[in-house]
Amino acid sequence: MRGTPRSNKIHNKEDETISKINNKGFKKKKKLTKTIRAVIFYLALFCSIVLIFQYPLTQLMVKKNSSVYSLKKVSLKTIDENKKIKGNFDTKNIATINFFDIAKSQLSDNNYPITGGISYPALGINLPVFNGDGDNIMTYGAGTMKANQIMGQGNFALASHHVSNVVGHWADNLLFSPLEHAKTNQEIYLTDKRKVYKYRTSKVSIIKPSEGNVILDQGKEKEITLITCYSDDRFRILVQGKLESVLSYNSKTKQLFSGKLTQYNK
Repeated sequence: MRGTPRSNKIHNKEDETISKINNKGFKKKKKLTKTIRAVIFYLALFCSIVLIFQYPLTQLMVKKNSSVYSLKKVSLKTIDENKKIKGNFDTKNIATINFFDIAKSQLSDNNYPITGGISYPALGINLPVFNGDGDNIMTYGAGTMKANQIMGQGNFALASHHVSNVVGHWADNLLFSPLEHAKTNQEIYLTDKRKVYKYRTSKVSIIKPSEGNVILDQGKEKEITLITCYSDDRFRILVQGKLESVLSYNSKTKQLFSGKLTQYNK
């Protein structure tokens, strides 16, 4: 039986209402889909930019970090005062870092106690030396691994980060990353702007993190120990050298530490 005009009108209105609801829901769903696609697109774009530009950005940030503490910018008085500061010594923080770790370090308080500089010409290492080896300190240079260390005496132990490579070998020359290419019979220089201490490498090896005794003084031996993380963090790269001579810090020897951060200019 056919419905009355009134009932047909009611059904038509109900159909229109359902249609509007369905259209509204479809539009919301379509808008949400577009939003999700846009978010995915921009995330992919961001990741692509990071991958493409992480090399120059990381180089720039590490260079900026270290240049803040250039030896020519720090006085002898400041160095002497910084030696008296209680440093943060936490060797478990020696690990590989990446672009994001370096970017994060830019947000931290960077008033770190510089006490000198290290130059390793054969590997292009030229970095400030700090009192302590806290995690952020090691994104700026090399940190002492024991309290009250004195250059030219005992076992002067330093640590810094090994920057991980996402693609290729672009970070091989940052911070202590070059230590993976260290060899014996190479020269290492330390300075506190009073004297220059010349060491010659005598040992290069891979050790476990538990072998912390390598940084201890060995009787009357005068040596240097450099440590950084190996590529997979389960091991450490160890470089040690013997003190060969003590030189004056003058216009000639200070050139060893003014190479415009040579590890960034290869």
